[in-house]
Amino acid sequence: MVDSGEIENLPLGDRLKKADHLARELSEHLRQAYLPKLLDLRGAAKVYDADEVSDQQILDHTLAVLQAEEFTAELYARLRLYLDSIRTEMSPLLFTDEPSAAAARPAPEVDVEDVIDGSGKPGHE
Repeated sequence: MVDSGEIENLPLGDRLKKADHLARELSEHLRQAYLPKLLDLRGAAKVYDADEVSDQQILDHTLAVLQAEEFTAELYARLRLYLDSIRTEMSPLLFTDEPSAAAARPAPEVDVEDVIDGSGKPGHE
């Protein structure tokens, strides 16, 4: 597993790329491994005939789901480290208490209603 200190030393662009890669890998794993194994377990558990589905088959399906869950948790933990690192670096830039440059600009001296009525145009005084 990657140390959070190592992640902090990476450039922001590299962290964004790695987070994107991990998110895609997690999505692919869920679609192609975890959910099919879960559906197999669910299907096997619905069969009440012991001759058709043995206890060993239920155990095998359950262990496969647990193994896929463990891999899912590891992937998510790695992704979370990158996302937390990105948020830590970006939060001060995005969520500052200082007013933005647009908010600091003085308000225009033109009354909107005068412009709409046409009385704000030069020569209509």
